[in-house]
Amino acid sequence: MLRRRKLRVGGWYVKKPFAHFDLPLTYEAALSRVQDKQFIIERSFWPLIGFVDSKRKFKKEAGTSIVSTKDRPLRYCSHVDGYIHSFYAQQIIPRYEEFLAKHNLSDVVIGYRKGRGTNVDMAKAAFDEINRRISCCAIALDINSFFDSIDHNVLKQNLCEVLGEVRLPLDWFKVYRSMTQYSWVDISDLSERLNFEKDNPPRPICSPEIYRKIVRGDDGKHVSLINRNKEGFGIPQGSPLSAVLSNIYMTRFDLACVKQFATTGVFYRRYSDDILIIGSRETAKEALDFIKIEVAKLGSSMKINDSKTEVSEFERLASGVFECDRPMTYLGLTYDGQRALLRGRTISRYYRRMTYATRQTIRSAKKSGSGKVFLRGIYRDLTHLGRQNFYTYAKKASAILGDDSPVRQLRRHFRILQRKLLSRGR
Repeated sequence: MLRRRKLRVGGWYVKKPFAHFDLPLTYEAALSRVQDKQFIIERSFWPLIGFVDSKRKFKKEAGTSIVSTKDRPLRYCSHVDGYIHSFYAQQIIPRYEEFLAKHNLSDVVIGYRKGRGTNVDMAKAAFDEINRRISCCAIALDINSFFDSIDHNVLKQNLCEVLGEVRLPLDWFKVYRSMTQYSWVDISDLSERLNFEKDNPPRPICSPEIYRKIVRGDDGKHVSLINRNKEGFGIPQGSPLSAVLSNIYMTRFDLACVKQFATTGVFYRRYSDDILIIGSRETAKEALDFIKIEVAKLGSSMKINDSKTEVSEFERLASGVFECDRPMTYLGLTYDGQRALLRGRTISRYYRRMTYATRQTIRSAKKSGSGKVFLRGIYRDLTHLGRQNFYTYAKKASAILGDDSPVRQLRRHFRILQRKLLSRGR
C-alpha cells in the first residue's frame, strides 16, 4: 500500500516513534540542538541500527522458475542524529540545486529531487526521446552496490565544492564523519543480547548504562556488538542525508558526461545509480565505454553491474511503427516502441502480496472463532476500491502515459482476488 508521507515541520523535522537508543524530541528541543554548531562539533553520534531488507525475486529461464533473494543493508539513525542529518540535508539541497543550475545539470539528474514528477513522468520523458528519433539505441545500466562503494575522498571534495568551501567547516566535517566513519549495531544481535522481540523492540531500546556495559561491552564480560566502517568507502542507506550526498558524490561524473555527450547528441539521464543513455547505435556504444572509464575514476570500489546492463535497439519502419529487438526496462516500466507497460516482475509481486494478504485474513477469521472474514482492509490496499495502492498507481501511470495499457494489465485483479478468497489464498 502506498502511504502519504508525514509533513515535515520546518522542512526537516518529523516526530516518529521508532525504537532506538534515544527517544524523540519536540520540534523546539530538536531545533535548539541542530542550530547549535558547537553541539554538533562536540556530539558523539549513536551507532546506527542495522537490518537487512530481503526481497525474493522470481524469474523464468527455459520454462523453469528461479527464486533468488536480493539483500539490501539498511541502517537508520537515532532520533537526535536523524534530526541533525535531516537539518543538514535541508541546508545543502539548495546549494546542490544551485550547482546543478549553474552547470546545466538540472535536467539530467532526476533522482532524489523535488519537482521532477513521478517515476512515470521521468520514464515517459525517456520514451518520448526515443519516439523523436528515427532509430536509436537505448542502454540502461547501474552501479553495483552503489552506496556501499562511495569513495570518501571523492565525496569530501565534491561536498566542499558544492558548499563553496576549500575545507569543510567543523560542524559539516563532524556530520560528514558521522556518514563515512559510522558505526552500527545489528537489530538481531541486539534482540538476542537484550532479550526482546526483534519486531517489537522497547522504546528506548535500553538505558545508557545498559548500552555502555552490555552493548558496547565496557563491563569486560560482553563482546561489543558495535560494528565500525573502517574502510575508505561506503555511506549508510537509511539516513536523511544519504540521498543528497549520493548525488553530490556524482557531480564530477555528471559534468564529464554532459560535456562529452553535448557534441554527440546522446541523451543522458541519471537516477541515483541507474543510468540511461540514448543515441545512435554507434554513439550509444561509445557513450557506454566513456561511462565505464568515468565510473572507474570514482574510486576503486565503483563498478558497473554488467549483468544488469540492458541494450535495446529501436527502429521506425516505413509504416511509421516503431520496433525494437528487446523492450527496454526503465523506472518500473517496460517499453517496446509502441506501448509502455508495468514491469512483469512488479505485477507478479503485487499478486503475491494479494496471496499473502488473503491467507492472513483467512487465518485471522479462523483464529477469532467467528469465521467472519473482514475484507475492508484488503479492498482498500489491493483493489480499485482503495485510494492509494498499486491499482491507483497503475491508473495514474495510464493517465500520464496517455495509454490505458498499465491499468488494462490489472483488469482481472478483482476477479483474481475473489478467487483467492474462495480458495483460501491458493
